[in-house]
Amino acid sequence: MNPYNTLLKRIAHFQVAHPYLTLMFIGAITIVFLGGVAKVQTVAALENMMPSSLEEISAFNALRDAGDGQDMIAVVVELDPESTLPRTDILDYEVYEHVKRLSDQLSGETDILAVYSLSSVLESMAHAPLDEQTFDALTQDPLVQAQLLNYVNRARTNTIIIATTDVSANDARMKLLARRIVKDTESVGSPPGITHRLTGTPIIQQELGKLINHDRSVTQNISTLFVFIIVMLLFGTFTSALVPIIVVTLSVTWLYGTMGYTGLPISTLAGGVAAMVIGIGIDYAIHLMSKYKYERKHGLDIEESVEAAVTDTGIALTGASVATMLAFLAFLTGAMPEMRRFGILMTLGVGYSFLLSIGALPALLILEERLFYRLRRHLHFGPEGEYFLATQDEACPPGYAPVEGEDKELQAHVTTKFKVYKRNGNEQTRRKGHANKREERKGRAESHDTMERKMTTRRRTR
Repeated sequence: MNPYNTLLKRIAHFQVAHPYLTLMFIGAITIVFLGGVAKVQTVAALENMMPSSLEEISAFNALRDAGDGQDMIAVVVELDPESTLPRTDILDYEVYEHVKRLSDQLSGETDILAVYSLSSVLESMAHAPLDEQTFDALTQDPLVQAQLLNYVNRARTNTIIIATTDVSANDARMKLLARRIVKDTESVGSPPGITHRLTGTPIIQQELGKLINHDRSVTQNISTLFVFIIVMLLFGTFTSALVPIIVVTLSVTWLYGTMGYTGLPISTLAGGVAAMVIGIGIDYAIHLMSKYKYERKHGLDIEESVEAAVTDTGIALTGASVATMLAFLAFLTGAMPEMRRFGILMTLGVGYSFLLSIGALPALLILEERLFYRLRRHLHFGPEGEYFLATQDEACPPGYAPVEGEDKELQAHVTTKFKVYKRNGNEQTRRKGHANKREERKGRAESHDTMERKMTTRRRTR
């Protein structure tokens, strides 16, 4: 027996002997990983999805370091068509005061480099704060009107406030700035008939981050639901569908925890990793569960069934998981950081799914069987119901002792029936083995007779 097979047997025996301890250990590790889940970041900046060695990216970073590479944030102040107090012209003194207050508020933000708006144009020409009369006089000047066309559209239905920043490459600072700008626009308020809209690179990237997180959550939940339905139809019970879902959910939790601790972020391509890990990991769980339940139905006890499932299926699952991980590691040869991150995350996810399928799923199956037995024995009345239970995949656990208040006579009857069932199954296996041996002896005898005839024929020929 090879060392790996021996290791799998030891893993199986430990889970049979200590299922609760096994799950407590897995739970403790999961709690540690949960601390990293809260630290997972979302990457939405385009520069972070491309190699920094790319000529265009390095040139832009050089400009940014020199203070010339800046991103724009725009606050669009426009007439509100749904307002009960309609306006026909955005260029009035009340709107000017509002734009000035909002511009001053944005100028006070740490990551804002400069702010440009119609108020800055008018004040630069008047060389002083404006009263209403000065405002009216300036806005009638053709030269001033030509300057204002940079900030007010020709229909005079909206005006724009432009703020520049250089934080788009830093996702954390970008998100904080976007939130502060939203808070600034809300705190300043707006005159009746006026509304705001935000746009610009940091705002768009923040919305992209929200979409990534939303799609990640939706795809993970939908894939979990579909997998649960399929597994329940396959095995026929709610608990048999819940057990593998627990395993793949733990795999995703461990993956996110690793991402949080190691700084691996979620991005556009990596947003679907959770759904893919669930789809791949559930295969491992289904194969091992099928082998376990097959052996239980054919009369093996829990220890023998777990050992058969882990050793026989485990070797095949090991080969499948290693091949899959090596395939995803090929992404590390890609030039784009986004592709390399995807390969690392999928490799980790597949590895965690395999480890939990071998190291936690058998313990869950044991607990599921014992729990299912306790529930089912209260739903079946009489020895016939208990005998039905004993001869199915949710059989009476070996060594099960009735607790206080249970019918000991009924329990003894069920145990006896189960032993008869198991003995009959073993007897059938022995009979089949004897029949196979007889067939082998018969075949060897026929082969011997054939050889004798051939030798006799050769002697006569000579």
